[in-house]
Amino acid sequence: MGSALFTGVTALIANQRRLDVIASNISNVNTTGYKGSTVQFQDLFSQTLSGARAPVEGFGGSNPSQVGLGVQVGSIDVDHGQGSMSSTGKESDLAIEGAGMFVLSDGNIERYTRDGSFKLNADGQLIHGGTGLFVQGFLADEDGVIQDTASPENIEIPVGAQSIVSATREARLVGNLDSDAPVGTTATRTIEVYDSLGTKREVTLTFEKRSPQEYDGVNYNSWEWQANFTNKEGETQDIGSGTILFDNNGDKAFEGTMVDDEFTARPEDEAHIAITSDQLGDLESFPVDPFEFRLNLTRMTELSSSSDVNLESQDGFGRGTLESFTIGRDGVINGVFTNGLTRTIGQVGLASFSNVAGLERMGENMFRDTPASGSPQVGLPNTGGRGQVSGGVLEGSNVDLSREFSELITTQRAFQANARTISASDELLQETVNLGR
Repeated sequence: MGSALFTGVTALIANQRRLDVIASNISNVNTTGYKGSTVQFQDLFSQTLSGARAPVEGFGGSNPSQVGLGVQVGSIDVDHGQGSMSSTGKESDLAIEGAGMFVLSDGNIERYTRDGSFKLNADGQLIHGGTGLFVQGFLADEDGVIQDTASPENIEIPVGAQSIVSATREARLVGNLDSDAPVGTTATRTIEVYDSLGTKREVTLTFEKRSPQEYDGVNYNSWEWQANFTNKEGETQDIGSGTILFDNNGDKAFEGTMVDDEFTARPEDEAHIAITSDQLGDLESFPVDPFEFRLNLTRMTELSSSSDVNLESQDGFGRGTLESFTIGRDGVINGVFTNGLTRTIGQVGLASFSNVAGLERMGENMFRDTPASGSPQVGLPNTGGRGQVSGGVLEGSNVDLSREFSELITTQRAFQANARTISASDELLQETVNLGR
């Protein structure tokens, strides 16, 4: 009777622990990135009344006789299964699909979480909204290349503070040069391009009709182009020239140069314009010397129509300020600038563990690594089984309410049944006491 009393007590304690876990799960049903826990019971020490005996002649043997002395909590395990996704429309909100955890740091220690409710602070750093810890990742260099071989560091997205420019590398012309124009006729067009400092430069292109030119035994119609730039002092500088040959269908056939009335073809990427620092004149700051770009004349024609040359496109941009950003499924952060440019700013890092169940809860949706979890392996999303990242969504709790309510009912019944065991043991003890009266 005494052992039954204490056995019932162990069951009350164990089921109370289970009830505590269920209560925590239910209370966190709406907690971002929360991972529910489950309780596993195991039996307590058993009292052996008689041991096992082997069969002998005339005796078939016997099994051990033991009385269990109760139950105990074997383990409380965290379920790291995927939670449901919900769209927030906020680009700094992130969720992980698959394994992996976000890495947060205060500069000294790292914490790990599935809660991707991030925001930008006043310094443009991506932080965890609830704790203020810095989100870790890999930054891009000035060319937008991710430095994933470096150690993870604080992610910075300086909206409104970072500016970029892009020098023109190619200017594409489109239009027609009049095939009926007499030799010596000119057509002029001024185009705008940008140097490495984002300064707009105006280049004047002049096309002049020349006499037909023979090349490789074939006669072609010929136009010569000349590029000029007028600097700050009003001085006109020659910055490029060349010759275009058109076939009898009016299509551009060759680009090249004329020397002593002899045409020499050259590759199309050599039809370029270069402005040196000396040609720019007296300036306070100079761009890359020389400021050079290709003149693409591929879509020029010579047909019986008035000359009309236009700049179809050029790939340079003046100064632009970072105004927004997007985060792709690979965790890459792309900045969008006011001049229309986009550039890779960085990439969110994720941590994986040999035994994710070995992580220890720290509160505030945080975990820390332990000897049981193994050391964190921090790398890029979609590598090493770390899962992928989605922007503008958050992962919800993976707590299943229907399951928790079922567990709550069975735990309550178990608690009640074991309470009855204690009551029954108490009544038997009382009867035993009464025997002596």
